[in-house]
Amino acid sequence: MFTIIIRLYQKCPPLFQQNNNMVEKKHLVFDLRLSYNGPLSIEEFYAEVEKWMDKKGMHKELKRKTEDVKPKGKKIEWIIEAWRSPVRAVKQVVRLRALFNDVKEIRIKKKGRSIRINQADVLIVIDGFLETSLTSRWTQKPTYQFFRTLFDKYIWEIGMGVGERHEGPVTDDCYDLHKSLKAF
Repeated sequence: MFTIIIRLYQKCPPLFQQNNNMVEKKHLVFDLRLSYNGPLSIEEFYAEVEKWMDKKGMHKELKRKTEDVKPKGKKIEWIIEAWRSPVRAVKQVVRLRALFNDVKEIRIKKKGRSIRINQADVLIVIDGFLETSLTSRWTQKPTYQFFRTLFDKYIWEIGMGVGERHEGPVTDDCYDLHKSLKAF
């Protein structure tokens, strides 16, 4: 029996290793939407998002970028996560999901010149959340959280925890991105 376990461990070590990267995700902004139908430049849209991230000092992680060619036009899906460097085991994340449907190339005359531009139906969804590292944090134990919640609610509010301090900037970043993309 013992040899079977050893062989299984040698074949599949990830099954037996502990995952020490436990993270609590707290959703703060849900489905902040922006839709548009008309001419736009998708490359300029990408550049606008990059410029916003550089201005805010954020890093980018590309989650998905797909293009499907259909008879009506292209379908493009672009999902990224913008995040700041973690501060005290808290990572502020803004997720942008852009869906471009029926993308076609058209020509527009602007100032006497012919410009190639895209025409599409666009849906942009913005989410914001906090990722808090739970490794070796005694304040994340269930009994502590239970008594802390009771104490905060009925006796005296202690104050903000580690995560609550970082909720405001994430919400502000999400609404700022929404405002800058709406102006684009």
